[in-house]
Amino acid sequence: MRKIINISIFAIAGLAVLLVVLFGFGFNQDTKDKFSNTTEVKANNPQMLTDLANATVETLPDFVVKYEENIAAQNTELKKDKLQCNIFYTFIYHLEEVVNQETLENFKSKFPEYSQSMFASATDKNYFINGFNKVKNYSDFQSYYTNLKTDYNVIRQNYLVKASAVKAEMTLLKQIDDINAAVSVTKKQYDLSELQKNVKTYKTEVTQFNITMNLFYLLFFATFAAMIIFLLWNVIINIKSNFGLLAGVGLLVLLLILGYLFSTSELSPSAIKEQLDSNNVKWIGAGLFTFYCIFFGTIAAIVLSIILNAIKKVK
Repeated sequence: MRKIINISIFAIAGLAVLLVVLFGFGFNQDTKDKFSNTTEVKANNPQMLTDLANATVETLPDFVVKYEENIAAQNTELKKDKLQCNIFYTFIYHLEEVVNQETLENFKSKFPEYSQSMFASATDKNYFINGFNKVKNYSDFQSYYTNLKTDYNVIRQNYLVKASAVKAEMTLLKQIDDINAAVSVTKKQYDLSELQKNVKTYKTEVTQFNITMNLFYLLFFATFAAMIIFLLWNVIINIKSNFGLLAGVGLLVLLLILGYLFSTSELSPSAIKEQLDSNNVKWIGAGLFTFYCIFFGTIAAIVLSIILNAIKKVK
């Protein structure tokens, strides 16, 4: 069992080094941005990459016109989505003034007039109006407000994902438009060929990266499972001599619980963009809390050990 664990750990370390070499070393910021843009375009509009791969100098003008129209249509939809997000956010912002039953009654008295102007451009007025009208007391309001924020985060998340995808397409189209604007046909051919080659390389690297990361995760969790099994087996057969180890595991579990309890569930814009929910955010916070406690606790223990040893030597 010990040999298996050692082999797996060395395999993970070797794979991690390989990942760094393949996908980190030699990637400057410009390369990373282009890699990221190609990844997003491949995920959201793969036809654009297929058309680019088949494009020639003669067909570039048609390519530019086609995707200018396509992106313009997407931007029109994005503006509508952004308007709905703004309406949603403004409503949530105004609801923050409701802090007790009295302020709730005051808001409800103004709501019929307020809702006419607030939701004039909303695509689903009934969602807001009927939902709020079902609130009877402050306890109902608290549940309603929490659910409303959750729904807003989902809508905001979808908007950010779409906006990021359109931005990536616009960046790629800008490169193609610059090539098309060149006067020299020879330069057009060269630049188009280079772009097609780079995009093909990035597409291949995306696939390789996904396969490698999946293998890495598989190996990592297999090794982690083997370590847990080995640990439990070692504890069971040596129960009397492993109280310190059990105490350490108990402390780790306690830190995770405390970290989860103290961590915020508020979704930041970056968390929303990464499609994380409140529970994901809390667990990330718990993991960071546990890591910092162990890290600084270890440093404190080392410093304390050095001080105690120095005192002993002086005595």
